[in-house]
Amino acid sequence: MAASARRALAQRLLALTLALVGVPAALSVSLFLMDAPIVAGETSPRTVVAPDLIRVTDPVATARARRLAAQEAGEVVVTDPDATAAVVQQVRDAFAAARDVRAPGADGSSARPADQQAALAESLTMLDERGVRLLLALDDDDLAAVAAEALSVAQQFARQRVTAARLQDATDELLGTELALRSFPPGVAEAVIDPIIRDAVRPTVRIDEAATQAAREEAAAEVDDVVRTFPPSAVIVDAGEVVDEVQFAALQARGLEGAEPWRAALRAVALVAVATAAMCAYLRAYRRKVWRSTRRLLLLATLFTGFALVLEAVTLLAPSAASGWRYLIPAGAVAMLATVLFDPPIGVLTIIPVTALVAFKVPGESGVIAFAAVASLLSVPLVSRLSARSDLRRAAWQCTLLYTALAGLFAAVFGDVASARLALLAGLLNGVATAMLVTTSLPFLESLFRIVTAAGLLDLADRNHPLLRELESRALGSYNHSIVVATMVDRAARAIGADPLLGSVAALYHDIGKVRRPWFFVENQFGIANPHDELEPDVSAIIIQEHVTDGITMARTYRLPPEVVEGIATHHGTTLVTYFHRKALASAPPGAQIDDDHYRYKGRKPASREMAVLMLADCCEGASRAAAQNNRNLTRADLELLVRSLVADRVDDGQLDESALTFADRKAVTESFIETLVGVYHPRIAYPPAVDRGARTAPGPQLPPGPDPLSAPGDAARAER
Repeated sequence: MAASARRALAQRLLALTLALVGVPAALSVSLFLMDAPIVAGETSPRTVVAPDLIRVTDPVATARARRLAAQEAGEVVVTDPDATAAVVQQVRDAFAAARDVRAPGADGSSARPADQQAALAESLTMLDERGVRLLLALDDDDLAAVAAEALSVAQQFARQRVTAARLQDATDELLGTELALRSFPPGVAEAVIDPIIRDAVRPTVRIDEAATQAAREEAAAEVDDVVRTFPPSAVIVDAGEVVDEVQFAALQARGLEGAEPWRAALRAVALVAVATAAMCAYLRAYRRKVWRSTRRLLLLATLFTGFALVLEAVTLLAPSAASGWRYLIPAGAVAMLATVLFDPPIGVLTIIPVTALVAFKVPGESGVIAFAAVASLLSVPLVSRLSARSDLRRAAWQCTLLYTALAGLFAAVFGDVASARLALLAGLLNGVATAMLVTTSLPFLESLFRIVTAAGLLDLADRNHPLLRELESRALGSYNHSIVVATMVDRAARAIGADPLLGSVAALYHDIGKVRRPWFFVENQFGIANPHDELEPDVSAIIIQEHVTDGITMARTYRLPPEVVEGIATHHGTTLVTYFHRKALASAPPGAQIDDDHYRYKGRKPASREMAVLMLADCCEGASRAAAQNNRNLTRADLELLVRSLVADRVDDGQLDESALTFADRKAVTESFIETLVGVYHPRIAYPPAVDRGARTAPGPQLPPGPDPLSAPGDAARAER
């Protein structure tokens, strides 16, 4: 395995270890510093005070209230058709028995009165002797009339809804009324009708067990949970007190019950493992550049480990009784750093694990959890477009105001006014701390992980950088060329939606390798002979090519970001050193073979749009400068022809094959180059020579247009930049 591959594997393992071990370890510090855990049903080892208003359901009181409601719901009764029919039928049967006893036998003779009385007493056991005699004494018409009245009374009873509990009262009320209103033979109502009806009556309704059970369950369900309230600063449980279920639930609601340290630590490991797996899946699918970069993965793991340590410190120092201090958690700092060090989508991605970690450390504090999520989300736009140092300073005071307002708002919504006042102060301090944390850690992280950011690029764009100062002092022509190329790249990158800051900074440094031997490059040959005139073409080609490798070496010595080093390595790609290649062809003996590879740059083809634009800008500016020195009246058409031909040459040579530059991008870049170069190399006015004002008597002759006397004639070597 190559050394680079082993190093990359080691970095990935370190990033994974930081994520799966470092973050849970940081989150578990307080777990091992806490007192013994509080257990329901056992005595409490400490007194715990409610940090804010806590409402907990009391299951015992709730069950009691629901049982009472179910009992009060009563029974559901329904009409019993069999019972109502039986009441009427039994009365009808009683009088039918009387008729049967009195009826003549088969021989037409009637039974003796004593026998009739005995038979009727046996059939109608509810009648006493007097009632039997009165019933038998009735003639047929009176018996039929009495039977009809009795059936009418029975039907009246059958139409009522009478329960078993009211049977006696209902019967008394019915007979007391009906017997008084109806006309019966003397003694019949009391001795005959009353006992027959009383014997026949029964409950006309029955209890519906299923409906009764359903009604009781519905009544119980309508009873709300009985809630037990613990106001702020109220004692939830005293030391030595047996903890009941309600008290334990109140402790759990705010994470005050403690836990077995190793069990809680394992929960932290599980949480971090899930969050890590989710982030890895997202990066592998949608941010493959980050996924393939071990340095970036290690940086992400470092950010979360650092946040876990700060989160643990805040939760340890901020007492649970004053939860407003929990708004000091700098969740927005992670989103800001991820946005600046990576890009806005990665900044948004960090919100999910950050919020999960906050929820793990402060369970039940909904206001703090919501604050962490919203503050992180709103922090991303504050630093997503940094183009100057002032933008970072502006983001600092904006986040301070934002966090203060959010902390007060969420504390008031999820808590009370008292906690909101404390949260306002915590939010203000959070904003100040976040600004300091971001501004102080950003340069360190950039340097340690060699990550190029907008803030780092702004530092590199400072013309006082040692490399740029050295380029200016030793190779002024190359320095001026780099300035113009940076302008061209900046404008063209904006035209195609690429990163103008990265492209322009790479352009500033692309020719720093020329400071090693500046006089071998025509733009730096002021008042000296061209040293290439004394060298063979193959030697000159090597000297020209080495400014790329020299530049890479210098850039790495000064620890320039890899993206800027990439601009140095790719600004010539693998193109030919054209001038010396042609010179070698012209001076070669007939039939001699020239090795084209010897005259090609040993760099790489650009793989990004910014570096492709830099390559095109470099060759177009060099050629335009040489053309302008030969013709001070260079027209727009001349520049347009020159730019289009050079772009076409690079395309035909395959130099842009590995970049993401599209046809539309090339068209926009070409038009941008033409506009910029026309502004730089516009036609100059040919000034007439100075004359003696006193001696001049007539206008001098007009000079024909010609080259600027301050300009030196160019040659084809000016294109080898």
